[in-house]
Amino acid sequence: MEATSTPTNSKMITKILYAAGDIGCNFVWTFVSGFLMLYYTDSVGVSAAFVGTMFFVSRIFDGASDIGIGLIIDRTNTRWGKARPWLLWFCIPFVISLMLLFRVPDSLSDMGRNIYIYATYLFLVVICYSFVNLAYNALLPRFSLTVHDRNVVAAVRGLAVVATALAISILTPILLDAFGGVEYQETWGRISTLYAGIALVMILLTFFGVKEKIPSSQDDGSVDKVPIKKALAISLKNKYFYVATGLFVVFYASMGLGGVTIFFARDVMGDANLLGLISGVLILPMLLATPFLPALYKKFGKRNVMFVGALIMALGCGLQLIRPDDLMLYVIFAILRGLGSIMFSMPIFTLAADIVDLDEHRHGLRAEGLITSVNSFGMKVGTGFGAALVGWVLAHGNYDADAAVQGQDALNAMIALQISIPMILSVILAILLIFWDIEKHNIGEKKSEAEA
Repeated sequence: MEATSTPTNSKMITKILYAAGDIGCNFVWTFVSGFLMLYYTDSVGVSAAFVGTMFFVSRIFDGASDIGIGLIIDRTNTRWGKARPWLLWFCIPFVISLMLLFRVPDSLSDMGRNIYIYATYLFLVVICYSFVNLAYNALLPRFSLTVHDRNVVAAVRGLAVVATALAISILTPILLDAFGGVEYQETWGRISTLYAGIALVMILLTFFGVKEKIPSSQDDGSVDKVPIKKALAISLKNKYFYVATGLFVVFYASMGLGGVTIFFARDVMGDANLLGLISGVLILPMLLATPFLPALYKKFGKRNVMFVGALIMALGCGLQLIRPDDLMLYVIFAILRGLGSIMFSMPIFTLAADIVDLDEHRHGLRAEGLITSVNSFGMKVGTGFGAALVGWVLAHGNYDADAAVQGQDALNAMIALQISIPMILSVILAILLIFWDIEKHNIGEKKSEAEA
């Protein structure tokens, strides 16, 4: 396996192939986050409250799995490296879990249906997604070895992710109509199969195209088996571990609320086909701004740009609340939200890599699997909590899947989930960022000087 003595930048083709893996993950995760609630309520026929509770309960198992899987990755030693092999080993179970999720058998009793829903959702998020996403994120600090290079990787990855999210938000309603409608099980089965195939190809591109530059053995030649107790002790004493976890949980709670967007478009704005427009105006400024952001992070500091982004997101939400059912005003202020979102979110996956470098500098230990479990844990706990809020708040607003027109309480619930709660979460993000001052340690510069 190739080793390097000094930090080097990864080639652009490697960055693109790395981003492909996130495209694959998002063809699963974005689809599930945005449409699973609609599938369960309007096709399978379960209550929004049941779905919300299921999302929440699954996180109890999810948190434990992320820590355990992170430690497993840290103790992996293969000819492919430490993180990379798990992409190969779990890519097929991962896409199969997506197809199972959207195929609840009609023949099951109510109890059997509920058990199937829990079992398939837990299989996807607790096992399959945990292994794939943790390995994917643990791969970043093992092939991209400098802070600036990681910011560029994050920009390429960010472009890929927002383009994928836009494609899914536009394509899915079209496919739902083309394949027969929201209420039919076969419709969802066909779409999940299509997205599973795309996800599989993208993840395999990352596996075959991205090589780990850090060998799976220590410099002295001993097998790299990270001591679990030491790794945990170091992480639990590091304030940045908690801050990064909080940032992920809160930001992805906001992302988890995206499950209400299809309801918001259909019932508040009056047309489900507006989903593409509503999602697109958030994503367009992300696509336009992304190429310029690495230079901003380098000049002003990653934390400072993220802080401003969080405030811009809160401002955009506040302005949307003036007339939440006015499509024109919503679109205009959604551009602000999208700009703030990409300023905040693009480097968020580099936070764990920064912690890995800091722990190596302080303690001589690289626990990529454990530290990057922050990413997966925060994403899943956050999106799970956000998705649970969608179910609970819709149920509180008396959402009726069979009603042609929803009552005002249900409409108010959708507005709160689409605008008000994201505004509150954005303010919390800004507060958390006050405590992220890791850049003062200048670990990237010290590392370059030491290895030059």
